[in-house]
Order: sequence, then structure tokens, then C-alpha cells
Amino acid sequence: MKKLIFSLFGVIPFIYGCASIPVALNEYSPVAIMTVYSNPSVPWYDEKSNSESVEDGILSGAVNRLINKKNPEHEERQERINQASALLSEKMREFGLEVIDPTTNPEVSAYKNAGSGFTDYLGNTVPAQGYEAITSSNGKRNRSLCKESGAKSVLYVNFRFQKVMVKEGVHNKGVAARVVMSVFGTDENGKRIINKEYKAVSEDYADLVKSSNWDKEKVVSLFPDLENKVISHFLADYALSGDKDSSSTFKATAIKVNRPIIESKQTEAASDDQKTESLEDALLAEKKATAKKLLERGMSVKEASEITGLSEEEIAR
Repeated sequence: MKKLIFSLFGVIPFIYGCASIPVALNEYSPVAIMTVYSNPSVPWYDEKSNSESVEDGILSGAVNRLINKKNPEHEERQERINQASALLSEKMREFGLEVIDPTTNPEVSAYKNAGSGFTDYLGNTVPAQGYEAITSSNGKRNRSLCKESGAKSVLYVNFRFQKVMVKEGVHNKGVAARVVMSVFGTDENGKRIINKEYKAVSEDYADLVKSSNWDKEKVVSLFPDLENKVISHFLADYALSGDKDSSSTFKATAIKVNRPIIESKQTEAASDDQKTESLEDALLAEKKATAKKLLERGMSVKEASEITGLSEEEIAR
């Protein structure tokens, strides 16, 4: 079956742009998760063109999945997204958020009446258990969901499971797993508060035996760790920013001192350096505070390093 190439720019209709300053999601708790869904296959991702080669055209996707139904990339699609969905809710609660989802409130009409589109019936999106695959946000629906459930915010979450070629120089040597998680959120009035994408690629990979022969089970087994990484990174951005004891609440304060006019010119450059150092110290303290909280929530030093940008040595001190 002929493969189609799709650019990833604008894949999700509700992704308009990225908020520059993360909100404190705990100020918008309880959080209602409106949808969690994924792609049904594991397409190749090309970093240079930011595109993926997929077999999921409206009709070709259903045919290809029938042909490849014994392929774990297709066979385990429901298990993948169910696991990602359960992990998302679980970790949100670990980070102190109250979560409303179909498991806690299945009678919410927004969950029961969301409906499915034509392409969803053909299997081109895979919703997690209890959800429908809702690919665009709706202000009226969001406000109704919050009013009915008592939520203060709504999240739409999409996972894309992909595979990438691992190279050694110009030669292909293996296949690694890649996960992209897109999160869109609004407050109870329908105002956008989150619009972010998180990505992770596995360090481990399956050796390439031939150009089209590798251990697909191994590649698929790498997804859970990546799900944990992107979810943790998202929560580090949005669920730790409002902590009262976070160093982000500290601000460097300039102290004014009356100095002679001659001396003031000489010390002006030194003052600028001190301000820069104060800002750097504050940022470092914020990163260390975030790393500490991630470790307290069971993350490894290596994972905390990847999320905060600190070295493992800095975190271990």
C-alpha cells in the first residue's frame, strides 16, 4: 500500500500557538480531562522535514491495519493509549491535582455525548478507554463540562507514537521509539491556559537486521518510559509552578545606595554584572527546587536532569 507523507505542522486543530509563561495548574484544579487519544499505528518520523510517513489515509489506513493486524505496532494500539491515559491521571494526582475523568465521573454528559467523526469510525484515531477522540476544542462544551462537573479547567491530550531511525554516521543501525504529547487546556470560561507539545526519544533501540527487519516488540516496549517522561515534563512545567515553597516566588531586589557622582559611573558596569548574577542564582535555585520536587515524586536523578536542564551532579549535591 502506498504510503502518504504528512507534515506535522497543524496536525491538531486546537494547537494555535504556545503560551510563553506556564500557568500554575493547581490554581485551576479540579481539572477535567476531556479527551485522550492517539494515532493507531507507529509511523516513521523524519526530523529534517518534521513529517511522518504513515499508512493511515481515510481508507488505506483501515486496509493496512487489516493486513498488518499481527504487527504489535497495530495490535497493541489500544493498550498503548489506555496506559498513557491511566498514567496521565495517576501522575496528575501525584502532583497534587484533583482530576475528573470518565473513571471518576462517567455520568458527565460531555463524556457521553461527545460523539465520533467519520474518520474515527474508520479507526484513524484511537481514544483511550472511556473517552471519545475529540480533535478540536469547543468553548461552549468546555464551559458546560466545568459547570456540570465542578471543574475549573479542561484538558485535551493527544499522544503520537512514532519510530525513528538510529544512525551511525551515514549508516542506519537501529530503530528507536518516539512520543509526542500535545496538551491544550482552557479555564472554566473557555479561555486558553495551556497549549504545549512535549517530545521524547528512547535511548535504547532495536538493532536493524535488514532494511525492513527489526524487533518491533522491543520498540513498542519502549513507549511506557517515554510516556512517563513527557507527562512528567508537562507536570513539572504546570503543576510545580504554583508551589508556595518554590524558589520561583523569590525575586532579586535592587538595593539603592547613595554614592558620589564620580564613583557611580565606575560602579555602573559592576552593578549590571551583579544583577545578572542575581538573576542566574535565582534561576538556578528555581531549577534545583523543581528537581528536588521531582525526586520526591519518585523520578530518577537522570529524569530530573533531562527536565530541568541541570547536570546529574548538580542535582545530587
